[in-house]
Formats: sequence, C-alpha cells, structure tokens
Amino acid sequence: MKFGSVALIGKSNVGKSTFINQVLKLKLSITSSKVQTTRNMIAGIYNDEDSQIIIYDTPGIYRTMNKMNIEMMKETRRSLQNSDLILYFINSYDRINDTDLKIIKSIKEAETPCILVVNKADLIENEEEFFERLNDFKKAYDFKERVAISALNGSNVDELINDIKGFLDEGDPIYDQDLFTDRPVRFIVSEYIREKAVNLTHEEVPHSITCVIDEYKEEGNLTRITASIICDKESQKPIIIGKGGKMIKKIGTEAREDIEKLLMTKVYLELFVKVREGWRDKEVLLKNYGLLKEDKNE
Repeated sequence: MKFGSVALIGKSNVGKSTFINQVLKLKLSITSSKVQTTRNMIAGIYNDEDSQIIIYDTPGIYRTMNKMNIEMMKETRRSLQNSDLILYFINSYDRINDTDLKIIKSIKEAETPCILVVNKADLIENEEEFFERLNDFKKAYDFKERVAISALNGSNVDELINDIKGFLDEGDPIYDQDLFTDRPVRFIVSEYIREKAVNLTHEEVPHSITCVIDEYKEEGNLTRITASIICDKESQKPIIIGKGGKMIKKIGTEAREDIEKLLMTKVYLELFVKVREGWRDKEVLLKNYGLLKEDKNE
C-alpha cells in the first residue's frame, strides 16, 4: 500500500481548501473569497484500496505579521519540511509575483519534491498567454510535474491523485480507514460557523474574527452546541448580530445546516458574539482559541 503525506501551499484563494474537499468528497476545509480563510494546519485523510494519503491544507502566505500570522507561517514551513511531496497551487490566470518567489524560495529550502498545480484550468481563454505565464513559473523552479485541474468541478483531480501516488513509498497506514481528518469534530464545527460569519458579513467584517465552542452535548439524536464568535473591535459586534438579530440568526441557520450534514443528527445551535480587542496578538488568547501551539520550540 502507498502511504505518505502531501502539503498544499500557495497564495490565498488558489483553491487549496476546495481541492481537499473535492478529494475527500466532503466539507473539511472552509472556503471564502476573502484572504486568510485557512488558519490552522488541517490534515485530510484520503483512503482508497491501495493508498492512504495525508493531505495538509496550509494557511496562505500573508504580509501582515501579527502573532497569529507568524504562527501560521511556522506551521506552513513545518509541513513543507516534513511532507513527502508538495503541491504548489496557482490559478490559471496568475502571473508570477514577489509572493510566488517567496513561496518558491521556501520550497527550495525544504528540498521536498514539488508538483505545480494549475487550478481553474476551465477558465483558460487564451492558451498562448497561459503558456507564457506558466513559463515564468517553470523558469523560477524545476517542478517535478505540472498538472492543470479544476478543484471546483473535479476535472483532472483523480489523475493528480494518481500522480501523487507515484511519489510515495510503500508503507502501512497510520489512521483507521473511516477517519477523514486528524481534527476533532468540535474544531470542524467551529470552522463552519466562522465560514458563515465571514461570508455573510462580506467586507464589513474582516478576518479578525474566530469562533470557539463553549458547550457540546450529544443527547440521543440531538446535539446541543453553544459557540461564541470572537471579534476584535466593538464596532464589529452589531454588524455580526445585525438589526434585530437577523444576521446572527442567519449565520446560525446556515451553519446548523452544514453541521447537521456532518453529524447526521439534529442540531440545536446557540451563538453569542464577544469582543476581545487585539486578540490576534495576545498569546494567552491564541492558545485558548487553539491558534498557538503550546510547544513553540523550533
């Protein structure tokens, strides 16, 4: 059996989370058009009859460096160094820029084989211009392979999985076949809620929010969940709550639908909004919210 780990890396909004969801055929990583959607290192566990592949969805590369983002970048570097293969995601319409060169530098330092994955291949309109852009990436790094896919509709994703297997060694799986992630259910639930809060408030509330589960109780065919949406400015609280509580109700309704699909039970979800100013730079809060590892030795 083929066994190994793969790290996904790339700028924000290049389809890494969409890809892992497509591979697993379920919603593990949340998605948004806003930057900084993925914060935690999330491992998706892909199983088939002849392989187990651990796929790490890493945070994107950011310029703003608060404590939270610094920790995310540490996680990304660790994944590159400890994985058997790297998938470097770009969009089919991207031109290489300074951020790409920074990522490629990290790939070189990791000394891990890397495949260039060109996402949104269905949006290619001018092939001549596309290959011109692609050639700039080829000049910057000698990728082992280059694969064009559409993570959203699944085009060429199975072929990419087969390519990945070619870089893995024989080995015994370390996870049960019925597991799809190394993360607890409570974490996934909190991410579903954060996704709805981010997407429904559009540009009014930036990614300075997070979500924590305060209570999680299973009562037969009903799961009771109490959660808090954390924002870092008092002005954001009324936006998340909305006039007459309409926004928080909508966030809860849409999140509950996703959670019920995940848990396959009825869910009672109660949401609160709390303000914790500057939480992204406060070590104690980052630890409490699961965004900072206790062991920070590098």
